[in-house]
Amino acid sequence: MKHLLLTLGLFSVLITDGQCQNNNVCLAQTSVSWFESKIVNDKYLIECYIPENVSKPIDSIPIIFVLDADMSFAMTYDIVRWLKWGNEIPDVAIVGISYGKTQADWWQKRSRDFTTCQDKTEIWGKWEFAGGGDRFIRFIENELFPYLEKKHKLSSPNRTIVGLSFGGLISTEILFSKTELFKNYIIAGPALQWNDRAIFKKEENYAETNKTLNAIVFTSIGNLDDKTITEPWKEFNNLISKRKYENLVYETEIIENETHLSMFPAALTKGIKFVLNQQKY
Repeated sequence: MKHLLLTLGLFSVLITDGQCQNNNVCLAQTSVSWFESKIVNDKYLIECYIPENVSKPIDSIPIIFVLDADMSFAMTYDIVRWLKWGNEIPDVAIVGISYGKTQADWWQKRSRDFTTCQDKTEIWGKWEFAGGGDRFIRFIENELFPYLEKKHKLSSPNRTIVGLSFGGLISTEILFSKTELFKNYIIAGPALQWNDRAIFKKEENYAETNKTLNAIVFTSIGNLDDKTITEPWKEFNNLISKRKYENLVYETEIIENETHLSMFPAALTKGIKFVLNQQKY
């Protein structure tokens, strides 16, 4: 009976939280602001969830950074709140990097930001804006992180990046080029086949001079995904296993009966629980 009352109480809070004065659905304890990047020469809509009444200072709670936030911020927000309510994860903040315009605009700009080169093979067609990933990474490090610290006091080094498909590709790029930017990586259905598997060469270059990889990684695919996703993912994981990097925690999972997109909610839930529960708070 006590659990039922708590559940009903939570539903009451969730329903109240979702009501806005203009009759649109809104998310409690969230804010949005436009940020103009001089590095990328474009504007981003930065979505933030910062929980209230946390037991630790805001500058010490973990931060989850969500790529494709135009489509994924609200989902991440709901998953985090359910998991926290069930005491399955600690308090966390969420930062969504979105474009805030049309779906067509999001679709093109993500290809610009989440790839570091053009794809000469054009395995998934032609993407004329592709290749701006290095600028996007510098935007995160040199503009977004300082902005979040100044505006929201979000400065914890316990940062998680979440990426799907192209987002998974750029997350893998960061893992082997700027590992220190994030402590945790949730990589779902990564587009590792891009440009004839150029990411394999980047990992090889890293391995030539590094025996250590300080990261916690959860990576996943749906078993119904296309072979252009599943086959390079499996080969890449085998390669990482053979490297035996020191200090690397690397978890893989194939989610049954799910496609490239339908696997994402499960991968996100499993990934958040895995990476955040590898450490003490």
